[in-house]
Amino acid sequence: MKKIRNIVAAGALTLAMGVTSLTVFAAAKYDSPQEALAGITGKTIEELEDERYDEGKTYGEIAAEAGKLDEFKDELFEQKKEIIEERVAEGNLSREYADEILERIEDNQATCFGTGERGSGMMGGFGFRFGGGRGNGFGRNR
Repeated sequence: MKKIRNIVAAGALTLAMGVTSLTVFAAAKYDSPQEALAGITGKTIEELEDERYDEGKTYGEIAAEAGKLDEFKDELFEQKKEIIEERVAEGNLSREYADEILERIEDNQATCFGTGERGSGMMGGFGFRFGGGRGNGFGRNR
């Protein structure tokens, strides 16, 4: 009886690890916009920061100049999606509002050319921040 219980437990653990690895496979590749742009363009974070501050470019402009804007936007979407899904799992954000945010991000990506001009960004005024900060970064809990 003990042997069967151990076999069942080992099978359940193997199944759980398999499901988790599939979830991780679909996850974002990088932890921040800087890391994503560095990985996508092959530049170092220091080179990107110099370009951003010395030349006044946005990360989107740098990605566009490298011909990698779509890849960069896709990665940023995955990063944002992960954080939104975490907020839903924690109970800090409703599924309906999360879906609304994700839909708005996708809509805004279609008109985002990497310039960073007000109103043309990917978040469209949701106040989304990487790294947390005060509150949950969404302004209110719906």
